[in-house]
Amino acid sequence: MHPPKTELFDNWLNSKPEGNLELIEGQLIVGNSLMGSRLLLRQILQGWGAEAAIALAPIETWFQALVAGYSLPLPQTGSINAQLNELESAASAIAFTPEVLSAGSVQVTWPHHRLRQKLIMDLFRLDGQVGGHSLGRDFVMRLGNNGFTPDLVFFKNQGLNQLYEAFLSGPAELVIEIVMPGHEDCDRTTKSNYYQAAGVLEYWLIDPAAQQIEFYRLDDGQYQPQLPETDGYYRPSSAPGLAFRPSALWQEETDQTPLEPDAFVVEQASGGYQRHYEAGPQWGAALFIPNIQAEPVPLCFEEYISWSPRAKFEFIDGKPLIGSTPGTRNVLAMLMMTFGLISTVKLLPPQCWIQGLRQRIEAEQRDAERKAEWWTTARQAAERLRSHFSVERLGVIGELAMAQPLNYWSDITLVHWDELDNAWQAYDLLRDLDSNLRINLLWVDEGWLTADQLWQIERHLVEL
Repeated sequence: MHPPKTELFDNWLNSKPEGNLELIEGQLIVGNSLMGSRLLLRQILQGWGAEAAIALAPIETWFQALVAGYSLPLPQTGSINAQLNELESAASAIAFTPEVLSAGSVQVTWPHHRLRQKLIMDLFRLDGQVGGHSLGRDFVMRLGNNGFTPDLVFFKNQGLNQLYEAFLSGPAELVIEIVMPGHEDCDRTTKSNYYQAAGVLEYWLIDPAAQQIEFYRLDDGQYQPQLPETDGYYRPSSAPGLAFRPSALWQEETDQTPLEPDAFVVEQASGGYQRHYEAGPQWGAALFIPNIQAEPVPLCFEEYISWSPRAKFEFIDGKPLIGSTPGTRNVLAMLMMTFGLISTVKLLPPQCWIQGLRQRIEAEQRDAERKAEWWTTARQAAERLRSHFSVERLGVIGELAMAQPLNYWSDITLVHWDELDNAWQAYDLLRDLDSNLRINLLWVDEGWLTADQLWQIERHLVEL
C-alpha cells in the first residue's frame, strides 16, 4: 500500500520541504509553510508506516479519527477485531486519491546555502567588534510563544534579548532571511509581520535568484524600506560601526579571498561581546507526553524547544530521518498535534491505518511473551558488557521496565554508570544479539540526560 523505497527516495529528493522546524501560532511549521509540514508528515508516514504513528495515540482516538476522516460508520458492538473488520469492509468502497502537496522549489538551494554560509562566516569573524554575536539557522529566536529559525541573526544579549542555552529570547537587533522560490510570502509577509510586531530592529531579505536585497528598518513600530548609501554600503542602525557591502554577495567565487570577510566591514569598533547565557529549556527538558487528539492541539514553546531535534533532514533505508530516530518520532508527534488525527488519516489509504491498528493490537496481546524475549537479550548484553568492559552497575529503563506494553518506538535501553572509553566498540559487541532489536547504551551523566531518561531512572530502573 506504500510506494517502493526507490520511489519514496525520488519523491524525497525532488519534493522534500526545506530543512527548518519553526513554531508559529502553536503549529509546527516545516520549510516555511503549513504545506511543507503536511508534506513531511506524509513522507514520514510512508517511510515509517502507519504503525509508527498509531503507537503515539490511544486506539480509541484512532477509531474516532478514521470514522470522521473517511465518513465511515462507527462500529457499535463486538470485539475490537470485529470492529476493525467492520471498518475494513466499509473502507473497501473508498477510492483513495493522494493529496497534491508541494513545498516550493528544491532545485535552487545551492545559491541559498552558499550565501547563507558566506554571511554567517563573514559576520561571525567581526561581530564581537561591534558588541554583538551572530548565529545561523540551527538556533531558535523566541518571540512570545513562537519559535523562528532565521538564516542569520545578530544580537547583543542585553536589553531587547537574552541568550539561553538553546534559544534567543526576544527580538534580535538584525535578522536576515534568504528567499527561496515558493517561500516568498512567508518571508515577505508572515515573518515580516511577526518580526515587526516583536521589535526586530533591522530585517533584510536577500533574493539570490534576482540578486536583490531589501533592507527594512523599524521606525515608530513599522518597517520602512532603506537603501544603501552613495558609497554602496548599508549601515544598520542597530549595529553602529558595522557596514555591509551588498555587491560582495554577487562576486564570482574566484574574485573572493575566502579567509577575509568582504560583505561586512567594521568601520568603528564599539567594544567586545560578553559571552554568557542563562539556563533554560533545551532538547529533552520536558517529558515527551504529546497530547495527540482527533482535532489539532496547539504546541507550547517549551514542548517545541524540548522535543524538536536539529533540523537535519536525511533519507536512510527507505525512511526520512530528522536528526535521529527519537527526533523523527518527536517531529511525527508534533505534526500530528498540529493537524489532528482526523486530518492525518487522510494522508494514507484507510486500509493502511486499519492494518497498523491490527499490528498494534496483536503486538499488545503478545506483550508478555515479547518482553520475556527482550529481557533475555538485555541480560545477554549486560553479561557481554561486564566481561569486555569491566562495567559494574547496569540497569534497564524504557517500556521494557515499565507496566505499559512495548510499542513501535521501544528499544532496549541499558543504563551504565561507568564511562565507556570506546562506546562504539560496545555497540559492535552487541550488534549480533538480535538484528530486529535496537539496543541503546545510556551513560548516567545528568548533564546530558533528558527529562524522560531522568524520570525513568528515578522511578522505573531495573538493575541487572
